[in-house]
Amino acid sequence: MSSLDYEVISALYEAVSESGQLDKVAKRIEAWLNAMSTSELSASDEQDYLENVRSAITVNVTGDLHEN
Repeated sequence: MSSLDYEVISALYEAVSESGQLDKVAKRIEAWLNAMSTSELSASDEQDYLENVRSAITVNVTGDLHEN
């Protein structure tokens, strides 16, 4: 269960979807935000969450500004 407001979670998933990313990106960001809101994360913890999110993001490597 998330400690974040429903509207925040909804906006997060919408933004991730509009960016063409998979739901796992939103889930990982949500987990990171939840962790930050419920505890004091160390720099190492922050780095771990950041790497976890980064590894889920897909990047358009074709150089096109817009996908068709």
